[in-house]
Formats: sequence, structure tokens, C-alpha cells
Amino acid sequence: SVKDKPEYHGASGGLEYETAYALGSAVGVDDIDAATYAGFLCNEYGMDPISLGGSIAAAMELFDIGAITEKETGGIKLEFGSAEALCTISELTGKGEGFGKDIALGSKRLAEKYGHPDLSMTVKGQEFAAYDGRSMQGMGLAYATSNRGACHLRADPYEHDFETTDIPGKAEIVKNSQDEVSFIDSSGLCLFPGGCGWTLDDYRTLVAAACDGEWSEERMQETGERIWNMERQFNLKAGLSKKDDTLPKRILEEPATSGTGKGLVCRLDEMLPEYYRLRGWDEEGVPTQDTLQRLGL
Repeated sequence: SVKDKPEYHGASGGLEYETAYALGSAVGVDDIDAATYAGFLCNEYGMDPISLGGSIAAAMELFDIGAITEKETGGIKLEFGSAEALCTISELTGKGEGFGKDIALGSKRLAEKYGHPDLSMTVKGQEFAAYDGRSMQGMGLAYATSNRGACHLRADPYEHDFETTDIPGKAEIVKNSQDEVSFIDSSGLCLFPGGCGWTLDDYRTLVAAACDGEWSEERMQETGERIWNMERQFNLKAGLSKKDDTLPKRILEEPATSGTGKGLVCRLDEMLPEYYRLRGWDEEGVPTQDTLQRLGL
């Protein structure tokens, strides 16, 4: 798959897990060298591997249903599982050449351009990470409500989602963890120690050592909540609204065919109203005056 490129044949750090998903399973490619090479290209050209893989996957599905052909792709057989196609189209996207210009639109605009917007697995224009909102109902809600689109790092419903697909409690977990993550992100500290045993108190200790004032976990939580509401206000003024707090039709209407979510769709319509209520927003997802005053906004 990686031909005549000896500079890429040596040892490397290998595939990061989301890169392995996006440039491997999402596009049906099981050639680890091809996926690693495409990952190298992301580093070299400044491309996000999740968005690149999601956009290539959408293009492959468009090719599969005949919405695009080799005429549009410049002769590339853009088939699921093709390591050669993955490598070639990744190169073209990085260089901004040929059909790579269409991939560079992102899957939302790509799928719209060719008449099949439902094939874009995005929220607010950002591609999904390696989590299906039908199996992970909390992550489905987190994707839908994230201020920056389908991001898997804006909430932490993982433990509860791994335990059950039942939805009671998920809205509260998503809301509270979004606030915590917003605070941690704003501090400049890394989220990942939180997955390796750190608690919010460990972050509190570091923040208290560096910043003036008393830092309790309650203050950290409220600070994160204030940040989240400020971002929400920004989005509302930019034209986003409740209609954008949603998921692709496939996740809402087509039951999963395998895995722990087999037979399920994402029950977003049941979780979203509770989430809005917990946030102190009205039925349209707009922060109430009481909420804004409480947060000093």
C-alpha cells in the first residue's frame, strides 16, 4: 500500500487509537501500514485524522451507491477496504489536488454537494469519533449538545455507557462532566490523567497552587458551567439553535445491527429535554435569565 516511499518504512510511534479507527475501521481498511501512512500525512499536512477518515468514509459510501464515480474521483476506485485508495486520496487531500479538494470540504459539505446529506456522520459539521450514539446513549447526547460539534472529549459518559444502554441518569452525567471538562480545558491541564486515576480534586490542587483565591470543587464546577453557557450564547448569536442539537438520521432512525446497541437507535428525543432542564435552559435550548444571573453572565 505504501509504495516507493522508504522514508515511511521505519519504526514509528504507530497509530493513535482514534487515527486507527478513522483511517482503519471507518474506511474498512485493515492494512496497518496504509493507515499509519495516512496518519503520517495528517501530521505533515495539518489534517485532523478523525475528520479526514470520516470524510473519506462518506466519499466511499457515495461511491458505493453510485452518487460519485471514477469520473469525479479522477480514476480512483474509492471502495471501502481499499488501502491504495486511502493512501492516494489522503495524499491528494493534503496537497489540495484533484478529488482531494472535495474531501477537504469535510463530510457535511461533501455529502450535501453530491445530494446525500444524510451520509455525513457529523454534528454541527464535525465528524464523529469512534463511538456510536446507539450503543453509547450518553455519548449520543454529548455529541448532539457539544458546543463544537461531535466531539468525544467534551463530556465523560464512558463508564455509565459501558455499563448500560438505559438512559436514566445519562443527561445529568453528560451535563456535569461537560462542566468539569470545560474547567479543566480552560486551565491548560490535560484531560487524560482523569482516565488514569486522577480525580477533580487532583486538578483542584494544581489550580489552587497556581491561581489566586480559594478553589473548591464547587467553584470549579460553576466555572465550567459558566464557560459552557458563554459558549452556548456565542453559538446562539452565530445562528445555531435547538435544531443543531441533533444527530444524523442514521443514528436516530436506523437500529444498530450489532454490538451492545443491536436493535437500538439513540433516544435523543427523551434525553434532550431533561438535559435542557438540568442546564437551566428553556425548551428551545436558550439559557434563562435566572441561569445567566446565577452565573454572573
